[in-house]
Amino acid sequence: MATSRVVQDDHPMKVHVDTFAADGTLRADDGWVNMNVKFLITRDTVQAERTVFGITIFPPGAMHDIHRHPSAEETEYIVEGHGVARVGADDVAMGPGDIVFVKTNDEHGFHNTSQTERAVMVWCYGGAASLSEAGYVRADDSNDQGRS
Repeated sequence: MATSRVVQDDHPMKVHVDTFAADGTLRADDGWVNMNVKFLITRDTVQAERTVFGITIFPPGAMHDIHRHPSAEETEYIVEGHGVARVGADDVAMGPGDIVFVKTNDEHGFHNTSQTERAVMVWCYGGAASLSEAGYVRADDSNDQGRS
C-alpha cells in the first residue's frame, strides 16, 4: 500500500541562490577580482561538516588569482561562458560542461578571458565547511600560513 508524502517547500537543509547576496568581504587586493561569489552550503548556512558549495559569476575580464587551500580539495564546473583555469602548473581552457578537480594545496585560479560575456562557475570544497577552514593562500603570499 502506497502512502502519500507531503512535499516540503521549505527545509532547513535547502537554500536558494537568490536569497544570498555576493560575499562583500572578498577584496580584489586579496585576489578576488571583480567576482560575484556566493557561499551557499557551509557550516554557517546548513551546519555542513566537510563541504562548501558555491557559485561565482565572473563578469568579462574578472578573475580569481592563483591560490591554494591547505585543508581542502576543490571541484570547479563551468555552467556558462569560457575562461582559463589554472590547475596545478597547467592552464586549462574551460567552457560549459567542463569540470576540473584540484587536489588539496595545489595552486589554482580562474580568469574569464571574454571581453563581452560572463562566465558562471559552481564549485565545491571537500574537507572543510568554510573558507577559513579550507585556508586561502595566494600564490604570491606563499610564505603565509593561510588566511580567511
